[in-house]
Amino acid sequence: MRDKVVIIGGKGTAVVIAEQIYDAHIRYNMDVEVLGFAFDDPAYVGGINGWPVLCGTREVYDKFKKDNSVKFIYSLYRSDILKERIELRDSLQIPIERYYSFIHPSVYVAKSARIGVANVILANCAINCNVVMGDFNTMNTNSLIGHDTVIGSNNFIAAHTCIGSGLKIGNGNFTGLNSSLRNLVQVGDFNLIGMASNVVKNIGNNTKVVGNPAKELIK
Repeated sequence: MRDKVVIIGGKGTAVVIAEQIYDAHIRYNMDVEVLGFAFDDPAYVGGINGWPVLCGTREVYDKFKKDNSVKFIYSLYRSDILKERIELRDSLQIPIERYYSFIHPSVYVAKSARIGVANVILANCAINCNVVMGDFNTMNTNSLIGHDTVIGSNNFIAAHTCIGSGLKIGNGNFTGLNSSLRNLVQVGDFNLIGMASNVVKNIGNNTKVVGNPAKELIK
C-alpha cells in the first residue's frame, strides 16, 4: 500500500521535503506520495508548488484522524523559536505512530546505525557506523554524521553540515548551513550553531555560537 503523507508546514524545508518525496517516488519507485500541506498562511490557500493546502495546522489531525493510511511530517521548525515550534507540534496531539519517517533513497545509512522515528533525512546524506539518533530530527541535503555519534531528538541539521565522530549531541539544537563539529565534542540542548561555524569545544545549553573557531555570541 502506498504511503500517503501530509506535511505540516508550507515554506522552506517543508517544500524541500515534498519535492524530495516526489523525487523518491519518480526516480526510485518509492511507494509514497504527498497529499498536500497543513499550513496557516492565507497567502498560500491556493496551493504550494502544485500541492494543495488541505487545512490549517491545528485542524490537520482531526481531518485525517480516522484514516490510518495518512501519515504526517512536521516541518515548522525555525532556528530562533525552535523550542516554541516543538511545543506547537506536541500540542497537536498526533500519536507518534502516525508520524512518517522519510529517508531519501540516495542516503547512506550504516547497518549498525540506530535511528528513531519521525526523522527526515534528505538526499545524499551519510550516517556512519554505530550512530544513534533519536526522534523528530531533520537532516538536510549533503550532511554527514560520523561514526559512534549519539544525537538526541528534535534537532535540525542544515545542509552541508559535517558532524564528526564520537560526539554527544542533546535535544533541540540547530546547526546552520555548512557548519562543522569536531570529533568528541559534546553539545547540550537548544543551542544555535551559526552558518559556517567550526565547533571545536563543548557547548552547554541555550547558547548561540558563531565563527571559526565557534565562540558564544553575547549580545
